[in-house]
Amino acid sequence: MRRVTTFFAISILVTPYCVAGLGLAIVLYNLDSILLILLGVIVMAAGYYLRTPKHSNTQMTLRRPEAPTLFALLDDISSSLDAPKIDGIHVNSEFNAYMAEFQTKERVLGIGAPLWLALEPSERLALLAHEVAHLINQDPARGRLAYGALGTLARWQDLFHPPMMVDHETNSRFFYEDRGLFAQLFGLLFGGMIGSVSLGFERLIFADSQRAEYLADVASASVAGGDAEYALLKKCILAPLAENTLNHTHYDGTQDIRLFENMARAVRVPDAEQADQLYAEAARSLLTVDSSHPPTRYRMEVVAAAGRSAPSLEFDAVNWTEIDKELAPHFKRLEQALLSAILIQ
Repeated sequence: MRRVTTFFAISILVTPYCVAGLGLAIVLYNLDSILLILLGVIVMAAGYYLRTPKHSNTQMTLRRPEAPTLFALLDDISSSLDAPKIDGIHVNSEFNAYMAEFQTKERVLGIGAPLWLALEPSERLALLAHEVAHLINQDPARGRLAYGALGTLARWQDLFHPPMMVDHETNSRFFYEDRGLFAQLFGLLFGGMIGSVSLGFERLIFADSQRAEYLADVASASVAGGDAEYALLKKCILAPLAENTLNHTHYDGTQDIRLFENMARAVRVPDAEQADQLYAEAARSLLTVDSSHPPTRYRMEVVAAAGRSAPSLEFDAVNWTEIDKELAPHFKRLEQALLSAILIQ
């Protein structure tokens, strides 16, 4: 499956260069025709437009001098998993975490402040190990190859789709269609073909990415212990409680609100009835963290089946207090920004 995904990704990525090559050939073989030269230039411009968009790191990123203790822990995890080292850390306001690889082969781990604050030390170790493990299981959803292919497909779709406009009077969006009937049929035909290719490629990635999540769970259990990974997944089921706390936060600009801590507490010390409902829903409806992850229930079953082997790293040997100090100013900055957004609304 992975080879098929890679083949399709590369095939998609080369299409802009094929289009540009076609345009160049039209120009070179028709130097005596101004119209065909113009056509060739237009085709080359289309190829240039279809190029893979750069996946650059444009967010504020923590580096080793800013968080030496956290990076030292990540280095230990990378060594334990025989994984590449992390180059940077993103901090955000979401109840989530992620691993991203950018165009320059930069590896960045994302940490959501509410999630981090909701976790016990052993669960934090499991979280970090899970994200680092994605660097060794070749998850296509996090790779530069798949990102580039999806970006190219999106530009192909834009090429055949009418532009989206905004009606400022009604604050609604609509597609402005001024093409003739033939052009509309042409766009509909090829746009439909591109849409089908995009759907097929996304399903290929989805199938392989599901496997990568299970492998990351097992790898995380080997580092932090199966109990820690199991507890982490169980807390992820309670994410709606954190979101509900955020949605019901009212800020007038004068209160001293510890928003992230409140969101974390809703998960760390949940209302028993609400927690039971979410656990039941997870078991009944196969609840997932998001659309890219397998059902959390299945992930927990895989971790349980993997056994309770001794962890390769001990969470109580980590200086979590110092790591919290390194992250605290960045959490505070994000919290103030989020509260300001609530105040504006």
